[in-house]
Amino acid sequence: MNMIQQLLTVAGILVALPFAVKLLWKLYLLPLGFWLAATHLFWPKWAASHETLSFALLGGCILFFLGAWGIRYAGKKRREKEWLDHVLTTAPVLEYRPKNAFHGETE
Repeated sequence: MNMIQQLLTVAGILVALPFAVKLLWKLYLLPLGFWLAATHLFWPKWAASHETLSFALLGGCILFFLGAWGIRYAGKKRREKEWLDHVLTTAPVLEYRPKNAFHGETE
């Protein structure tokens, strides 16, 4: 790679980085992304020599992901139930009774 290709690569990464961080944060995967970057890109020797701690950090990232999604899911279900309860309690009661159930019948 020549210098211009390297500069374009770095510029592309710097432009894409904020979007990637926002997407990972919205999906609650940012801690997992940090773990992957730290253990595979920045400090692979440390991760190899401290496997137990590295896997403990991975477990913490996975628990954060599952907890965040669980809380989000529970909140969504709670809001749906509150909305449904509100609609059911405030909706007018419609009484449907046909005037004549059969042709020629009188009440």
